[in-house]
Amino acid sequence: MGIDVASVNLMYESGSDDLILCTNERYLLELHRFMLMAPAYKYVKECWENDFDKGQSWYRRCRKLAAYNNRSRGKILRNWADVATYYCILAMSSFSYHYDKWRLVSEHFPTEPDYESMRSWSKTHKEKNILFYKRNIYDFPISMAEENTLIYLHMPNNFASYGCGYVWSKRKLEFVSRELNQLARDGFKICVSARYMRMGRIVNGYADYFDPELFERRIYTELKAERYIDLPDQEVYLVANL
Repeated sequence: MGIDVASVNLMYESGSDDLILCTNERYLLELHRFMLMAPAYKYVKECWENDFDKGQSWYRRCRKLAAYNNRSRGKILRNWADVATYYCILAMSSFSYHYDKWRLVSEHFPTEPDYESMRSWSKTHKEKNILFYKRNIYDFPISMAEENTLIYLHMPNNFASYGCGYVWSKRKLEFVSRELNQLARDGFKICVSARYMRMGRIVNGYADYFDPELFERRIYTELKAERYIDLPDQEVYLVANL
């Protein structure tokens, strides 16, 4: 069971065939559903080539982005064509973007979608039983957690506004830690992950918010690509009742 599932690689790679994805961040669940469809890459390919001129047209990029950010536009993805368009908008910025309240802000730095990877992704995970809930850490369906359920949450690096409608703040961190500490006391299996060290410097002190008598701290280097050979990035995983 993933909470606030912007980063869920661990869930998909876990080997479990039963996943529960929870987030109220706009557009994320639609993207997950879309990527799991076998013909998703065809939708994206058609949209990328016909509507975005294969990423070459700066004018088309601006026109699509302006239409997407238009105040009168309903903030929903109505069909798979809408989701493919949104995917291509993100690809036009090489998936490097941020939200200013509800407005998507990005640069023109196009990356052509990897159609073969998309097809392989849907094929690999098509047999999984995946449930989607528009819930977050404040109201996720804890009643669905069984004896063998692992509750997973990944915490962002810094306090900031990330996705559409998703804000990570100290107040939210404090709530998350209180909630998960209590669930750990109640016997639930929990895993919390975050970046721990970058370029030899500790990024944050999130681990201090979790009871060391409940959560075992595990620090990994090999889970991230080594961009800095002498000072590799590290992630911390806090696990309870495992």
